Amino acid sequence: MIDKTAIIDSKAKLDKNVQVGPYSVIGPNVEIGEDTIIQSHVNISGNTKIGKGNKIYPFVSINDPQDLKYNGEPTNLTIGDNNKIREYVTINPGTIQGGGVTKVGNNNLIMISAHIAHDCIIGNNTVIANSAAIAGHAEIGDFVIIGGNCGVQQFTRIGKM
Repeated sequence: MIDKTAIIDSKAKLDKNVQVGPYSVIGPNVEIGEDTIIQSHVNISGNTKIGKGNKIYPFVSINDPQDLKYNGEPTNLTIGDNNKIREYVTINPGTIQGGGVTKVGNNNLIMISAHIAHDCIIGNNTVIANSAAIAGHAEIGDFVIIGGNCGVQQFTRIGKM
């Protein structure tokens, strides 16, 4: 079901059974996999590919990198399958200087107000708790738990488990 107040660019690609809630905005280069639920007031822009079975809660913003060097270049964000992305989370695509892509794996719980910056790689089965901030170019391995209000410095690597 697509709410009548949602704004979805005609070039966006939504697979079967995708739900988009009230007042959400989906940009032209966005692909959303089947059975994904986008709740109300979500903004998804850029070259963003979201897998299947995700649930994205209100006020999530997937938008341009917060990097002073970013100048509108086409970069990418890939989000895998079965993620829960809670309220007020921000996720940014990559930058040209950092390889051009941000990746979020599968089965992750990204809790309220967390931030995943440009050029990050987030593994599978992670928990990023409330208000945690993952700075640019960080890599988080599988089965990692980042505690609430925790900051992860740029270029940091946190290994599996």
